[in-house]
Amino acid sequence: MTEVEQSHLCMLREEIERQYFDHSTGCGGSFGEILCHEIHSRGLTFTQLCEKWGISLSMLGELVADHCRRLEPLPEVDHRYCPD
Repeated sequence: MTEVEQSHLCMLREEIERQYFDHSTGCGGSFGEILCHEIHSRGLTFTQLCEKWGISLSMLGELVADHCRRLEPLPEVDHRYCPD
């Protein structure tokens, strides 16, 4: 992912958080908390969430993928590993 693409995703996440600030979900204000609330608590489908947020399905997919990447643990190198 290019730096421009990453910047655009960051801008979208921040804008979604900003717009929820005055309409709190009660589950927190971070993008991940908002996303999970809308999908798991409110039961919105991806299509419905796209309509609510005014974005395309492919853009929602990018936001969800970016969210999932951020949840992955940092790598831990096993220096004991020696292939045969």
